[in-house]
Amino acid sequence: MILPVSPLAFLLAIPLGLLALALVLYPLVRSAEQQAGVATEGGWNPALTASPTRELSEEESAARAALHEVELEYQLGNLTETDYRSLRERYLRRALLAIKERHTREKELDALIEERLRLLREEDAGRSNGI
Repeated sequence: MILPVSPLAFLLAIPLGLLALALVLYPLVRSAEQQAGVATEGGWNPALTASPTRELSEEESAARAALHEVELEYQLGNLTETDYRSLRERYLRRALLAIKERHTREKELDALIEERLRLLREEDAGRSNGI
């Protein structure tokens, strides 16, 4: 047997449902805000180290995803502080190593580009002097 729902109960259920939804989604929204620019504990901020124009290596992406996952699990209360700090330190090292490797590759590429530009300028100067 279905009982009729009074309008007052319906009006009460809507704000309570929205409040429950806000409480569930708050950790996810807070985590997104931290990635968007709020400094995280320890001073590492993924939003400041990532650039949309740079391609991330697979190791760097995996380490960043793991860091995000550890942070979320800690905020949800699924990790103890000791486990959180240990995992965070491990994945932070992995991310920093991957960033360092990418930086080294970019420096090598920059040096190669500079050398090619120097050769092209020398060729262009030689042509200009010959005319």
